[in-house]
Amino acid sequence: MPELYDTRAPNPPSRAILVGVKLRDNSIDETEESLQELQQLAETAGIEVVCATIQPRNRPNPTYFIGEGKVHEELKPLIEELDADAVIFDEELSPAQNRNLERVLEIATIDRTGLILQVFAQRALTKEARLQVALAQLEYALPRLTRMWTHLSRLATGGGGSRRLRGPGETQLEMDRRWVRGNIAHVRRALDAVEKQRHVQRRNRSEKIRVSLVGYTNAGKSTLFNALTGETVLAEDKLFATLDSTTRKLDLPQKQQILLSDTVGFIKKLPHQLVAAFKATLEEILEADLLLHVIDVSHPEAEAQIAAVNVVLEELDATDIPMFMVFNKIDSLKSNEELHLLQCQYPEALPISAQRGDGIPALIDALAHRFAERGMNLSLCIPYTEGKVLDLLHKHGIVLDTEYTAEAVHVKARLPNRYLKSVEQFLVSS
Repeated sequence: MPELYDTRAPNPPSRAILVGVKLRDNSIDETEESLQELQQLAETAGIEVVCATIQPRNRPNPTYFIGEGKVHEELKPLIEELDADAVIFDEELSPAQNRNLERVLEIATIDRTGLILQVFAQRALTKEARLQVALAQLEYALPRLTRMWTHLSRLATGGGGSRRLRGPGETQLEMDRRWVRGNIAHVRRALDAVEKQRHVQRRNRSEKIRVSLVGYTNAGKSTLFNALTGETVLAEDKLFATLDSTTRKLDLPQKQQILLSDTVGFIKKLPHQLVAAFKATLEEILEADLLLHVIDVSHPEAEAQIAAVNVVLEELDATDIPMFMVFNKIDSLKSNEELHLLQCQYPEALPISAQRGDGIPALIDALAHRFAERGMNLSLCIPYTEGKVLDLLHKHGIVLDTEYTAEAVHVKARLPNRYLKSVEQFLVSS
């Protein structure tokens, strides 16, 4: 089996024209904001945006998504004038629309999903992340199989490339589809092994309280993770800086300990292929006791980003998990008016600056207070021969009172529920 999958296209586009479509149910502000985000995605992928255009339409054109006149009379001349080598659409194109556009425009046509996949491919550093991206790319490519996906032949060096033999009467397209399906099965098997390993790891720490950071991409989750844990997880002012989940212990006041996980960021119109492919990573969210929803309060579309995150959480069936909201990047606010409006809507949310450290002590106290309810006040009678029980109380609990007698030590303490079995034989009625 190959060690790592090379999911990057060998000759990615360098100069692109962006195309947005204002459909009947969308406002022009929503369309423009989405197109700005598409530009950020393109720049993250290393693509220079040379032009952006928007076409209002009541409904998508079944042949080109946009109007035929827009394709022939505006886009084609723009491509020649600006020397563009790609057109990027801010919607998901059907395979037929993709093929029709590439045939007419004679350059790579990429939709929003394809661009996000390119960004993920560039950001994937570990074996697991590359496997997840490879699966998403293969499933996305299967109904398309245009020349822009020829690099997929490098995805499975151990299972597909050397055995691509054409069967009797089999066309090149049929052969390619068979090859892609075979490699989807190959990558899924590898990811199943990763998922089993993750399941064992999670089972080994099942007694711990688990908190997962969730939020829109570039909301500052990794910066907050570093601020809370003292780690140095990569935190960049870029979309999708984090693809792999990272989990570390975090000690809270009152001798509580939780496991904090940093997870991949969400985005509007997150491709369903990525949600499925990143199932093992996203299960960190599903098994959390609490979700810390990190919001970039300085972003002009903060409310829309909150809604987008909630949509993905619904897709993951994670809406029943308790959630605590954190308004990050207060140091980037030009005025406090935006913060005030959001705080009126979400009064329990805590304002912080993960970068500067504002509000971090208050956040730690809030977590400690929330999980303090998980402990119980106990009265115990512990023989002097059971010194390890006293050690456990001091290490994992809060000792409230100690009285020494000739036969034993009488202790009143608060202890997390997960340690009750270790001391239940020494309990006395209060």
